[in-house]
Amino acid sequence: MNGMARIVLLAAGGMAGACLVPAVRAGHCGGCPAPATGPDCPAGVCAAKPMAETPAATARVGLINTEALAAMLRQKVPMVVLDARSGKWDDGRRVPGAKALSPTAKDEEIAALLPDKAALIVAYCTNPKCPASAQLAKRLRGLGYTNVLEYHEGIEGWAAAGERVEQVTK
Repeated sequence: MNGMARIVLLAAGGMAGACLVPAVRAGHCGGCPAPATGPDCPAGVCAAKPMAETPAATARVGLINTEALAAMLRQKVPMVVLDARSGKWDDGRRVPGAKALSPTAKDEEIAALLPDKAALIVAYCTNPKCPASAQLAKRLRGLGYTNVLEYHEGIEGWAAAGERVEQVTK
């Protein structure tokens, strides 16, 4: 895998694979015409059989780990990263490039920020105990967004892993 550590995405249906981008159609990485099992993946990190698209997989939200998210950001994989924290829980720390979006945002606000319902979206909040990212991801799925992942470790896990954190003014 080009010298990279094994990176695991848990598919929404509970299956695992080593492709960094969830399958949007069987046999391929998200948004990528190259087979997920070959060396032609533009991110250069796909090495396992792809996660097949199933009704169960499209109905639930998948999980992404720190290593996968960091690799995707380094490789500039097209995606929208969303910080689901709001109010007193939003301390202004962000995964680089993340935008704030509360699970209680109005549908119009969501549509303005996320016009492409097929875009790769990663939602996070504070840590695994924080429910905001799961609530936002579930809400986005309910609104018809088809490629939503939850970064369960949140900003605390991101910072603890030594990844770069941006500070935004609120």
